[in-house]
Amino acid sequence: MSTTKKVEQEAALDSNRFVDTLWNQYEQSLNRSRKMRERREEAYLNAVKEVVKFNQEFRGSLASLFQTSRQTSSELVKGVSSSLVKRVEETQAVRPELKDQFGEVTERIEQLTMAPLAAGLDLLQRFEENFVEGSENYVNYTRERRNGWEKVSDEYVKAARNSHKKLARRLEESGKVLVSTN
Repeated sequence: MSTTKKVEQEAALDSNRFVDTLWNQYEQSLNRSRKMRERREEAYLNAVKEVVKFNQEFRGSLASLFQTSRQTSSELVKGVSSSLVKRVEETQAVRPELKDQFGEVTERIEQLTMAPLAAGLDLLQRFEENFVEGSENYVNYTRERRNGWEKVSDEYVKAARNSHKKLARRLEESGKVLVSTN
């Protein structure tokens, strides 16, 4: 009698091992897919941040190029205005108001050209900052939601594993009854 009980216990252990192995593999696959999803999200956020960083550097280069252009045009205006002043002085018709007006006009032109560029650059920067913040908020929100669902699904996996073990035991017992009656 003791040898049959031992054989029955070994058979029950084998079915439990099989069920545990099956569900362990499923849980490992589930964990791998969760980790892969998190890595993808991190890669997405890093890519967004790198693009924003590149764009900021590009805007900085563009601003320095515009500043250099502005200095060059300012020097050009000074050269033209001094040449104009010299010509006017030669003809003795120099009026200080004309010189001041010319300076004001050039300054106003610089302001008019600088304002749209500065506004555009500022708009781009704010858009990118909002985009990064929105992306981070979205990823954090989806993670929080997913963590809640993962807890629920983990409980379902545990319940399914236990049900599977019980089913395997019942099948074994039914098989034993069927074999013992023959």
